[in-house]
Amino acid sequence: MGLMIGLKRGMVKLKPYNPQWKEFFIKEKELISSVITAFLIDIQHIGSTAIPNIVAKPIIDIAVAIDSLDNIEKIIPLLEDIGFIYRGEQGIPDRHMFVKGGENYRTHHLHVMQKGHYEWDKHILFRDFLKKRPNDAKQYSELKKLLFIKFGNDREKYTESKSDFIQNIIKKAKKKR
Repeated sequence: MGLMIGLKRGMVKLKPYNPQWKEFFIKEKELISSVITAFLIDIQHIGSTAIPNIVAKPIIDIAVAIDSLDNIEKIIPLLEDIGFIYRGEQGIPDRHMFVKGGENYRTHHLHVMQKGHYEWDKHILFRDFLKKRPNDAKQYSELKKLLFIKFGNDREKYTESKSDFIQNIIKKAKKKR
């Protein structure tokens, strides 16, 4: 049986939901927690692999909330020791990205920030809303399949084309709070 996760950098490939994704998250959560315990506030499984019954790129997205961004310099080497590659802010101030797996087999994306950062709220709101609303989740899944057909070779365009749907869900989720 092949690996259930991993994707070449810059590629789009969608897989049906796999309950094992949750186990991959739990395993990684334990590993991350064990090395950055002193700085860790919260750790959450985010992105499509965290939402049952929708298609997803087979990369586990993990949001990590730390006590203070002043500690990022201490955290970087600790995460590098367990196989994460530091990627900087990647265009989102105060959100630090790490990736795991080589260029040919990306398996995890780690988003490190302080709790309360708008990215943290956005990811959690989006995930929780779709978990409670299977119809919206199904719509999102269908949209992703269409965009994959259109932009399967263009990861940026694929991601960009989902943003209106995501913004709408976040608006709905904020109203429901």
